[in-house]
Amino acid sequence: MKKMTASNLPAILCVANWKSDVGYAWWLMESYWVKISELYADNYTTLLAYPEINAVPEAIENSDIHYFQHTFRTTSFSDIKHNMALIRKYNIKVLYLSDYGVSAPAYAFYRLAGVEKIIVHDHTPGLRTKASGVKKLLKKMKANLPLMRADAAFGATEFVTSRLINTSCFSSSRCYTIQNGIVPFEVAAEHEQDTPASFPADDKRVIVTAARANKYKGIEFALKVMAELVDQRGRRDVSYMLFGDGPDLEEFKALAEQLSISAYCYFPGRVDNAKNWFSRCYLGFQPSRGEVGYSLSILEYMYARLPVLVPDNPSVSEATSNGKNGAVYKEDDVQSAANAIENYLNNPDVQKTHGEAAHKMVQRQYTLSSTHMAFSQAVQKVIGKVV
Repeated sequence: MKKMTASNLPAILCVANWKSDVGYAWWLMESYWVKISELYADNYTTLLAYPEINAVPEAIENSDIHYFQHTFRTTSFSDIKHNMALIRKYNIKVLYLSDYGVSAPAYAFYRLAGVEKIIVHDHTPGLRTKASGVKKLLKKMKANLPLMRADAAFGATEFVTSRLINTSCFSSSRCYTIQNGIVPFEVAAEHEQDTPASFPADDKRVIVTAARANKYKGIEFALKVMAELVDQRGRRDVSYMLFGDGPDLEEFKALAEQLSISAYCYFPGRVDNAKNWFSRCYLGFQPSRGEVGYSLSILEYMYARLPVLVPDNPSVSEATSNGKNGAVYKEDDVQSAANAIENYLNNPDVQKTHGEAAHKMVQRQYTLSSTHMAFSQAVQKVIGKVV
């Protein structure tokens, strides 16, 4: 455990569900852990449990958080007892859990061991089937049993909060929306940048996706849309760029070859600070079928003055106003998505207008400072005000 010294303070335990070096969008959750440690520095010791520790993010290393390796998720009662021992050892009074359920029998045992407050922060993607009738009644009872329920549930977007209330049947009075937000960054003009070696030629308008190279992210659909534009509609002024590595990257490259569009597709893999390249792109394309309202990548496209193309899935399109700062196409409809892209290719003035509107919207609603303000207010309502 990092810098663990004797302390008479009770503890807040933050729990990670991923290895310490996974990266990608987890920087936002890391910023919440740091914010907790800052808010309650005089009242609590902040602990952080990773299931596996490799390289630790700089933000965590530079904070007062004490991190250690411990698998908190449980598959047996033995695991629960192991967690209870940890809770007693470090006098843990607050649990801050990422993507755990709103209720669980284990929570009752953790309270028995000394936990006073449990917060779950839901970033899980996708739609859920709403319960109805007797099933809904039973689900509501289970979700709100006093000892087994969380004290609060945070939703990463309005969509997620609505899902917590309407699908998980958790009490709306215990739900808070902590909207995703990004750190504003410098967006250099094209003439101020060196062209990266792997970047498409200047006569190609770049459609960009920044995401894990995973089928879940809808990259196969994006490639089919590219094939429609290039092969069927004869567009030679467009290219597709995927920033990101992952388990399906080689399959995506093979599919581009199979669709005869390899000359129009670029796969540089994982790129640090990919957002710095967005100003050389023309459109942001988020073909995923199950984000959590909007991903951080969507906000970064928008801040870089790119209109964003998203499917008409409420779990993805929340931050996009169709015809104002981007385009919403019919999910899984190649023609619909290709039409939206071609409209921007044919109307650069519209692309510029929508891009400016996207930038202003992020500045107004989706900055990290506003996210942290909402987070701090919600945390203090649950744990207690900072004096």
